[in-house]
Amino acid sequence: MKLICGLFGLENLYGGEITSYIEISKMAENHGFDSVSLTDHLVMGKNLQNYPFGTFPLPSDSNWFEPLTTLTMIASHTSTIKLATAIIIAPLRNPAVLAKTLSTLDSISNGRLELGVGLGWQKEEYDVAGVSFDEKEERFWETLDVIKLLHGPNPVSFKGQFFEFSDIWCKPEIKQKEIPILFGVKMTDKNANRISAVGDGWIPIKTSPDFIKNGSELLHDAFKKADRSEIPRIRGQLPTQLNEDNIPDLSKTLDCLQLSMDAGLNEVEFFPINFCQSPDQLDLVLGEISKVVK
Repeated sequence: MKLICGLFGLENLYGGEITSYIEISKMAENHGFDSVSLTDHLVMGKNLQNYPFGTFPLPSDSNWFEPLTTLTMIASHTSTIKLATAIIIAPLRNPAVLAKTLSTLDSISNGRLELGVGLGWQKEEYDVAGVSFDEKEERFWETLDVIKLLHGPNPVSFKGQFFEFSDIWCKPEIKQKEIPILFGVKMTDKNANRISAVGDGWIPIKTSPDFIKNGSELLHDAFKKADRSEIPRIRGQLPTQLNEDNIPDLSKTLDCLQLSMDAGLNEVEFFPINFCQSPDQLDLVLGEISKVVK
């Protein structure tokens, strides 16, 4: 079982200071976490009611640090912990620029980058980036095709719906043979087949064991049809359990581990901000999670 520390919100325990991620990531590394993760919003609009997964947890004017830049900072102060996006909204970024940024970060971190990708949900972000919201899915998959191609043997050529180029070199090469890619998308037969062709796993947006089980089975079947011998990586959260005072309860949440594993999770991502109110509590929470999961 791989263990991921979601950094979302933890800077608020340190007065909102972005450099606190260095201390937090070192703490997670010392407790044996496999990865730290950062999420992504290019901008935020006012229409938070359009969030499709319940109530959006933050106001529009909250800070959202750019994940790859922030992970580069963390990479230079850690040595073993992997660096993950969970997720980055890939269609908002030019694929050549994204490929170069990824390969540079992978070089800086000596091959510790893991890429979680998704489409996002805000039309406003697409408007600012000058990208059609209606074409986000097509652009998403083509962006990943271009990145995978640029990270392979060069020179390369490509002709698609949105991008076209001939005899291109993209250096530096990535340190890893391939950067792992996990997909935060709705699991359908079509998406499962696409993931089995270009990716390594799935990041379910919901914590329900039934939701995870249904998607996990689709992806396992797609991997078998694609003659892939490895097991797909399923990275998700445990359902947050509340105590009698309606406050998130870490112990009760950890009790859900086996049920979620039985549903298909083989990597568990925790957001410690749900369970602590100070830096001192953070160290204790990370230790408790590590003891149970490891």
